[in-house]
Amino acid sequence: MEFAPVTLEDYDRIYAYTSVYGEGSCQHSPVSMYSLFPKYGDSICIKDDILFVQRSRLCDDTHRVYLGPLCDDEHLSLGFRTILEDAASHGKMVRFLTLTARLASALDRLYPERFEIKEERDLFEYIYKTEVMAAFAGQKLRKRRQEVARFKETYGERAELKLIASGDLDDILSYENEWIAENSETHDLNALKGEREAIKRQLDHYDALKLSGVILRIDGKVEGFSYGTRLGDSFYDALIEKGSRSIPNVYKVLRQNAVSLCAMDCEYVNLEEDVGVPGLRRLKEAYQPAYLLPKYIVTEI
Repeated sequence: MEFAPVTLEDYDRIYAYTSVYGEGSCQHSPVSMYSLFPKYGDSICIKDDILFVQRSRLCDDTHRVYLGPLCDDEHLSLGFRTILEDAASHGKMVRFLTLTARLASALDRLYPERFEIKEERDLFEYIYKTEVMAAFAGQKLRKRRQEVARFKETYGERAELKLIASGDLDDILSYENEWIAENSETHDLNALKGEREAIKRQLDHYDALKLSGVILRIDGKVEGFSYGTRLGDSFYDALIEKGSRSIPNVYKVLRQNAVSLCAMDCEYVNLEEDVGVPGLRRLKEAYQPAYLLPKYIVTEI
C-alpha cells in the first residue's frame, strides 16, 4: 500500500468513510488526522473501498501502527488482512492505536490468540445526548443549570457570547497564548504547546475543516472559546474548550452554548477521553454521559 500524509484536500475523501464507519470516535475524523499530524503522523490509503490510516510517528523497530480499517462489516476481513500484509512487507508486526470494541472483536474472531487486546480506560470517549447537554436537562444536572443562571445574573449585558467568525480567529489565538501563560504552572507545558500547535492548525483552516464554535467576551475582552466539528450525521466532536478561571462557571456556559448553537442537528456530543486525569474523569462523569465508547490498544504477538 502507498500511504500519503493527510492534507486539507483529503477532508471529503476521509469524511466519506469516517462519517459512516467511525462509530462516533473522535479519532475517526479528518480534523483530528490533519491537525494532530505532528503528533501521530496519520497517513492514508484508500484501497478496495476501505480507508486505511497508518500512524507513522508512532511506529517503532518492531511494530507498524494503524487505526482500524474503516469499512462495512463485510470488508473487515479483507481490511485486517491487508494491514497485516502491509506491515509484513516492512518486516514488522502490527499495532492498532486504537480500536473500538466492534473492530477489536472482529479482529479477535479472525485471528484468535494472535493479538494482545488491552482495554485502555484512559482512552474511553464520553458520549452525551445533545438535548441533555444543550439544556443541562434533568435533576442530576440541576446544579449546572443554576451555575449558568448565576453567570447570567453576574455579567448580564457585559457578556457577549456568539458564534465564532473569521474576524475572531486572531483574538482566539492571542487568548490561547495568554491561557497557556496563566496555566503553565499547573499543566504539562510541553503538552500545552502541542495542543496550541493543533489549535493553530485548526484555526488557520477553520472553514476548510468545517469547524463551528462560540467565543465569549466580557467587557469586550476574550474570556473563553469552544469549538468542534461533525463526526457524521449523529455525532458532534467537542474539540476544544478554553476559559478564564477568574470567571466563575465559564466552562459550563461555554459547553452549554457550544452545543445549543452548533450541535443540535446531531443526536450525540463526544467530549473525548479523560486521558487518566482524575479531576477530568470526575468532571466528565458528573455530566451524565449516555454511554462510554471503549477503546483498545491491540498488539500483534
